[in-house]
Amino acid sequence: MKNIPTDLLRTFVTIKDLGGFTSAGELLGRSQPAISLQIKKLETLLDTQIFLRGSSLELTEDGEYLYQVAKQLLEINDRIVDRLRGDSVSGRVRLGIPNDFELAFLPKALRNLSRTYPNIMVEVDCDISKVIYQRFQKHQYDICLVMEPEKEHEDRDSRDYRLDHLAWVMSHDNVSDTGATPLVAYPQGCLYRTMLERVLEKASQPYRIVYTSPSLTGIMSAVEEGLGMTAMASSVVPPHLATALKTDRLPLLGSVSIGLYYREQELSVATRHVLDFLRAGLANLTPPPSLATC
Repeated sequence: MKNIPTDLLRTFVTIKDLGGFTSAGELLGRSQPAISLQIKKLETLLDTQIFLRGSSLELTEDGEYLYQVAKQLLEINDRIVDRLRGDSVSGRVRLGIPNDFELAFLPKALRNLSRTYPNIMVEVDCDISKVIYQRFQKHQYDICLVMEPEKEHEDRDSRDYRLDHLAWVMSHDNVSDTGATPLVAYPQGCLYRTMLERVLEKASQPYRIVYTSPSLTGIMSAVEEGLGMTAMASSVVPPHLATALKTDRLPLLGSVSIGLYYREQELSVATRHVLDFLRAGLANLTPPPSLATC
């Protein structure tokens, strides 16, 4: 009977979770050739192919099965080690995050975290990015995720941010009238609102704010009822809403940077684990399949 080394399974699962061999190597402290060699050993051991060759990390049917059961095995392994060693990681981590991303990937990231580190308590606070970052600067959070205008030069760790297109978001039966573009927006200070107004004014496209709300629920409800359109990062748009990068009447909104901020010298063991899971969640965000330019 063959035994599968857990380090090979952990490497495989990390590659899939983080979306790349390089990212997995950085997290696990191994070079990319070493990571590739581990995957080759795993495939040889199981006498199967787990990644489709020439694809962007797409799994074979065997790979999909292995990914699901490997996660379960690793969770059991980690729970056993934590329980029997008697030194489970614990602590409180304060996290600030924009409203949109509260629903996009945070529940899944925290669920995965709690399965591996059940004694880490994460306190989550949601608001617009500008407010979140101001609070972070006042040391109210250990980690924060904020959305900012795309930077010309980005010097952060590539795992700590991603670029995303802004998309126009509307109900499927919403048709903009021939007058001013109706907008549903967060209050002044929100990056979405700032970019919406700037782009429309530059295009000499008249607009009117028909609904303002500080909550994502309020914004989505107004859009779903057809009161107007809004803008969101394409990777967090709810699948039941219509999206477009631009239309004949609506200009291209541009891109934003979605990134993590933390103080490296102040990271506790618990905070580092939370950071790793947030990085994985950020890497796995994908635009909705319906996104198009029309």
